[in-house]
Amino acid sequence: MHKQVILYFSNTGHTQAVAQKIAAVTGAKLLQLNAKQPYTTADLDYDDATSRTSLETADETSRPAIQTPDMSALREADTIYLGSPLWWGQVPHVINTLVETDVLRGKRVWQFCTSGSTAITKAAKTLRADYPAVRWEPAHRFTSTITGQEVETWLKESGH
Repeated sequence: MHKQVILYFSNTGHTQAVAQKIAAVTGAKLLQLNAKQPYTTADLDYDDATSRTSLETADETSRPAIQTPDMSALREADTIYLGSPLWWGQVPHVINTLVETDVLRGKRVWQFCTSGSTAITKAAKTLRADYPAVRWEPAHRFTSTITGQEVETWLKESGH
């Protein structure tokens, strides 16, 4: 039996809701990834060019510290669903911080994101190029109105 983990980063609850739907369909264990310094409402103000998210996203080398998730569960898993919101078409850099620990090396990773309108294409392409040691599976963008059927369709169409 495959060991599956859903690892997600969520600030407003949208990505967490999607992760919970995926868990309901797959039975995978849920793990939340958190920044060591939590993001405040002011940090998440996308209209403020000096907000924390704006500054981190603009700096490609930014790697915010993370609270280490259950690394043993990640090491034991062979399939990982990795979820996050999209910030300006890319994953938040806390995702890069995690991937650079090498815990995902050689694992099948199904990236998902939440966004009302931004496609996941750019974010998925960047992760594939930056981290070729990960076995990236087809990525998918969900809105906060996700259904279990949508998850099943994504996994089935992706050959899972």
